[in-house]
Amino acid sequence: MKRLGRILVAAAILGGCSLEDPKPPSEDIAALREIINIQVPVKSARWEIFGTPEQTGLVPGPTDFYTLVAELKPENDWFNSITEPMEGTFIVPEAARPWLTHYFRDLMKKNRNSTTDLANQADCRRFATTVRKSGRPVRGFICDSAQGILLYLRV
Repeated sequence: MKRLGRILVAAAILGGCSLEDPKPPSEDIAALREIINIQVPVKSARWEIFGTPEQTGLVPGPTDFYTLVAELKPENDWFNSITEPMEGTFIVPEAARPWLTHYFRDLMKKNRNSTTDLANQADCRRFATTVRKSGRPVRGFICDSAQGILLYLRV
């Protein structure tokens, strides 16, 4: 009887895990602003927070840190008001999210798992803000393209 109980518990645990495609990114700007302070006017956003290493298997493992990746559609041309030069930033292996526009996805793929200064490859600048609840500073970068703005932060 104990063995049957263990099998049922294991089946229930494994049944809750799947190898399906990851959930789609959020488009909720208000929810994004509740997580981090974004003081710039944005009319739309797609964003996601994910762990590294990303949990894709049946058994969860330790997460080293979390990353926020967002594509923003600005209300006006505020990108050029940010003048902080880009600095070397570690691009996590999972940064090339499948929902990113082709240009940004390729940029993240090309530089994944490396510390790089994207200013030589794209119109990118350093970006710093704070976590809304704790006030903890977070850093990363933003990149501009005709499709919008890529925001990348280690949170």
